[in-house]
Amino acid sequence: MTKVPLWSTAGASDHAVEALVETLALPRRVASWLVARKITDPQEARRFLFAHERFSDPFAFHEMKPAIHRLIQAMEQDEIIVIVGDYDVDGVTASTILASELVLRGATWHCLIPDRVADGYGLSEHLVDSAAALGAHLIITVDNGIRADSAVASAVAQGIDVIVTDHHEPGDTALPPCTAVVHWARHDMPNEAIVLSGAGVAWKFCQALQTMSPLQGNAAVLDDHANWQLGLASLGAISDMMPMRGENRRLIREGLEAMRQCQRPGWRTLCLNARVKPEELSVTGVSWRIAPRMNAAGRMTTAKVAFDLLMADNLQNATDYADTIEALNTERRQVTERAVQEAIAEVEEAYGGQPDSVVVRGRWPLGVVGIVAAKLVDTYDCPAIVFADAGESLLRGSGRAPAGFSLYDALSECAVWLAHFGGHDAAVGCGVESDNFLQFRAAFDNVVRQADIDTSETASMVADDFLPLADANLELLDWALRFAPYGPENEPLRFFIGPAVVTRVMPLGNGAHVRLCLREGQAEAEAVWFNAPEVAREMGRVGQLIGLLVELEENVWQGVRKAQLRVLAGWHLQEPIVRDVFARFYRLLQKRRQVPETMFRELAEAHGVHDVEVILATFRELGFAACRDGAYHVLEAVKSRDLREAISYQAHLREHLVALT
Repeated sequence: MTKVPLWSTAGASDHAVEALVETLALPRRVASWLVARKITDPQEARRFLFAHERFSDPFAFHEMKPAIHRLIQAMEQDEIIVIVGDYDVDGVTASTILASELVLRGATWHCLIPDRVADGYGLSEHLVDSAAALGAHLIITVDNGIRADSAVASAVAQGIDVIVTDHHEPGDTALPPCTAVVHWARHDMPNEAIVLSGAGVAWKFCQALQTMSPLQGNAAVLDDHANWQLGLASLGAISDMMPMRGENRRLIREGLEAMRQCQRPGWRTLCLNARVKPEELSVTGVSWRIAPRMNAAGRMTTAKVAFDLLMADNLQNATDYADTIEALNTERRQVTERAVQEAIAEVEEAYGGQPDSVVVRGRWPLGVVGIVAAKLVDTYDCPAIVFADAGESLLRGSGRAPAGFSLYDALSECAVWLAHFGGHDAAVGCGVESDNFLQFRAAFDNVVRQADIDTSETASMVADDFLPLADANLELLDWALRFAPYGPENEPLRFFIGPAVVTRVMPLGNGAHVRLCLREGQAEAEAVWFNAPEVAREMGRVGQLIGLLVELEENVWQGVRKAQLRVLAGWHLQEPIVRDVFARFYRLLQKRRQVPETMFRELAEAHGVHDVEVILATFRELGFAACRDGAYHVLEAVKSRDLREAISYQAHLREHLVALT
């Protein structure tokens, strides 16, 4: 029997858990959740649970002071400042953060956002020429520039100073020869530096400017401006899937609250079209409704329309921009659906079976290949790179990867076949000459297959923890809510329930949803399963043993608040050993005090129990009994423990799970 835990808390260090319990007076279960997420320091745990994360000092970024000095000089001398952004949500919000700051300060500025097809990603020599034509004295990049060596050199040669603010991985060559490079990783305390989005770096940049040159004016206006910048930074962090740890958690939590209160016409109109109630804005709402619409502009035409929407200062302009974005988003969905189907067909033809990696090309718009790559990751659970073939020698593409795999590092190992690439662990952009496509595909696949990725336990873990039905209450819910907001490196808490008995199945809504009434020992609870599979909707035979993967969430109905179990997945449990059987064996052990192993086996055979070793291994693991000289001895002063705490029992349950699909 392979003993792989079913939930991550099974591997939590008892010593680390007890330390948090003692220091912070936490429930042991909550402490185990923290340890499983590698939060073992009491101070970090306190900040995580009680919303006390610290905002870092913007001047801890290398070269922040010279960057701000140069910007102040440009404003004092009324020089022309050109912002160069990017065409995704992170780049657009970063551009808006800096542009809003310059507007409030009365600076002379322009914003250039590259066209995905015509300009490509980031600062280019073409954009430098465009900035020069505008009379630029200073270029400030946001969410790009760290690898734009030649473009920066071109700007410097034309007498234009450059400040780079970025968060992407730098190249192998030296940093661009410019006035300053502000990057989250270039930090006085690199071990404490938080991975920020491009918008996050732009926000820190503006914080530093406000420290060295405080804004003057109406307090209400200044508060609104600060909240606007904070909110924009949170949108960038969510959309670019930044780690939901430390400063990012506070940034997103407080930024979302700021956007719930925001009355700016562009934002309100965007929410209206996206069918998002601003006062109920969540990470999910941004990820699934707001971000796709903003990204649609850069994917289908120019992201400038998304920038103009956020910068709009009257309702009519905002409505026009928002309607344009809505039409582009509809077009984007249609194009993407076709491209995904065609890409899957390409994968099946080129790879068949289950590939280790996916690299495909097709006549798809460049603006949708990133979405297609993400869909392929979801479908095949492997790194995917998708190239748009426009009939030219250079194929330009985008890549995505599952959590735990560095796509950027993988491309670095086969860069000899690429014309260019950039990005970070989870997402990259790249180009390959058509003649080198097959060589790159083979090299990339080889890199992925040889990657030392330990997914054996992580991939097979079902949940964060098991959850006794008796504990599914408001007290535990309130602790679970402290783990939000969720995102990369802080995924939603998920729990395994079972073995539980189904006592009733009730259809909900149009019949696609069900409410399961469950019993576990003396405890009873209900679980809601939205869009349940047909087999779950037709479970007519009560008394079935099942296992469920659930989230514990808040439900408020007619003013009454309760903890609700929402089912994500389910399994039949086919003839597992249940608690009553364990209890029968333990009573024998308590009565006899010493039981030969042969007697256990005879008892097991008499009661039709085929896996007596599971019972004995679980007793040993939980400290209920010890084996000596072929006999099992009861151990005194044993504290009460749940069978599911034993990895032996978890492994037994795993072997008896049959998916309800």
